[in-house]
Amino acid sequence: MPSTNIEWKTFNRHEQHHSADWYWATAIIAVAIIAVAVILHNLLFAIFIALSTVALFLRTLQKPRLERYFLTAKGIWVGKEFIPYASLESFWVEANNDPKLIIKSKKIFAPFAILPLGDTDPEAVREYVAAYLTEVEHHEPLSKKVMEFLGF
Repeated sequence: MPSTNIEWKTFNRHEQHHSADWYWATAIIAVAIIAVAVILHNLLFAIFIALSTVALFLRTLQKPRLERYFLTAKGIWVGKEFIPYASLESFWVEANNDPKLIIKSKKIFAPFAILPLGDTDPEAVREYVAAYLTEVEHHEPLSKKVMEFLGF
């Protein structure tokens, strides 16, 4: 068991800068989907798309937060949220130009958590977490990569 805990601070996500064209294109797509939903008499779906678009626009206005990550003998702290090792299955450390800790949860609806490592030594994190979880190669979900590519 590792003798010292590992702690780091980094932003919880990359900042995305959106042009006015991005907002216009997103709004036009949303209005088109809403129009089709109304034509097909699916008002609930139209309302869902409208609310989702508003939520998306509000999310893009938020700045990334500087988050504190803390590895302990009992689990992982992400800000004020504690994730016990008992609720996790395995992990993987991606040590590329944007290092991150990918942990697989036992939860059905949120199976993966991706924690950015910032300037923390990926090898030290890997050795620490390996004392508590099984190391299995994981990759970021395709949906997350697509969303980042689209600017979400």
